[in-house]
Amino acid sequence: MSKTRLCAIADCAHAAAASLAGEDLCRDHFISECCQRLDRYDQIRKDPGLSVTDTESVRRFIQECTRCADSIEHEDQNLDDLDRAKLLHIILSASELGRHLRRSPRKAASIPVKLTSEKCVDAWEEDTETVLVSRHGALVRCKHPARAGETLHFKRADTGQEALARVAWQRPLSDEEVRIGVEFVACENFWGLDWGAVEEAR
Repeated sequence: MSKTRLCAIADCAHAAAASLAGEDLCRDHFISECCQRLDRYDQIRKDPGLSVTDTESVRRFIQECTRCADSIEHEDQNLDDLDRAKLLHIILSASELGRHLRRSPRKAASIPVKLTSEKCVDAWEEDTETVLVSRHGALVRCKHPARAGETLHFKRADTGQEALARVAWQRPLSDEEVRIGVEFVACENFWGLDWGAVEEAR
């Protein structure tokens, strides 16, 4: 029988709900820590700005806290409305901060792609198209809910090129469609565009 993980914060005897930067945290301390760090990073961004090293660290934090907040919001059966609202606030705030940390310009483009989810349960595939593309990812129309942290297989219908992408966030557009933001895993310039020219045209 596995031992229940406890929150790492001193004098807290609650069970861990998530792990943030390798530290086990209960739900309340996870929410508190995420909110404090998101506020701090947003203030740094507005004032002196973030270094390249700091930007990568913040981006990793955004992905981790978004994935954990989404997992708690979907799986914790004991959430009250206030905690649920706080978790959704974390997801939206992290997404907003992430948009300010873009590593390259974005270009509106409708490129046909096939998305494949290779989950053990409820695997799916879908022919769709992009809305925006960037050097490191894309905004894509999708009829299947894709959760933050999930890995999708991308295949371009025009060139046949393939890559793996990690879902950074998702937002419902209607009852039948969501928009998902993805970042490619170990893939540079999947779209084959001259990003220098795109930057100059902004």
